[in-house]
Amino acid sequence: MAIQLHNEEEWRLLADTAALAGKIMLVSGGETYRVEDTIRRILSTSGFEYCEAFVVTTGIIITLEDKQTGTITLTRRVGEKQTNLGNIANVNKISRQYCQGKLSLAETYHILKRLEPVSYPDWITFLSMCLTASSFTFILGGGFPECATAVWNGLYFIISKLINRKLQVNGFVFNMVASFFMAFTSIGVQKLFLPNLLLEPLIAGSIMALLPGLALTNGIRDTLAGDYMSGGARIVEAFVIAASLAIGIGAGLFLGGTISGGV
Repeated sequence: MAIQLHNEEEWRLLADTAALAGKIMLVSGGETYRVEDTIRRILSTSGFEYCEAFVVTTGIIITLEDKQTGTITLTRRVGEKQTNLGNIANVNKISRQYCQGKLSLAETYHILKRLEPVSYPDWITFLSMCLTASSFTFILGGGFPECATAVWNGLYFIISKLINRKLQVNGFVFNMVASFFMAFTSIGVQKLFLPNLLLEPLIAGSIMALLPGLALTNGIRDTLAGDYMSGGARIVEAFVIAASLAIGIGAGLFLGGTISGGV
């Protein structure tokens, strides 16, 4: 459905709206092909001869081109991501309402702006981390001591997150440091207080929320959709996250075992 846009200001607002919708979806964990599809749907309402979107995991490029009106190109950089499937569903709904003529362009832009910031409140993130750690520890065979220690390990994620806001280190270092202290503390609790503590379910459950499940899943889905660049990038991202966790856990187990005389 083509929507009448009368001047360059409205054309640029359309491009800004499409870029904003794509950015929210990409930051919230949306697949690359889904983001491109949503942007193209919005751009197609312009009536321009050429409407294209190129999306990778770290950025969005939009082009509107017409012989009479010229070319409009936008580039948006996408930084830190935080999974929010609700925002992906909301953007899908809003974009389709706009394409069906139920929302004006200005209304669509302002509604999307209200979805920012896309991150959850800190207290929800931190509480979810502790509950996830203890729940997975229980599922993997841990008892009450292991689950209680897993909640304590979840606090390291919170502390590391707060410190990282000041230091702004990359995700590899952040994951490595958090997993190091999780493993080191687990050995310390076993050696000093609970000799029967099961380390395997405890450590596995503690890091479960840090595992790159969404990145790996989206990487496979993008690859199957034919977007090999973004799919490969997401799979590499998942590997790097997994490697950082493995290095941190290995270092924590080694140091804890060395200090305590062997695990």
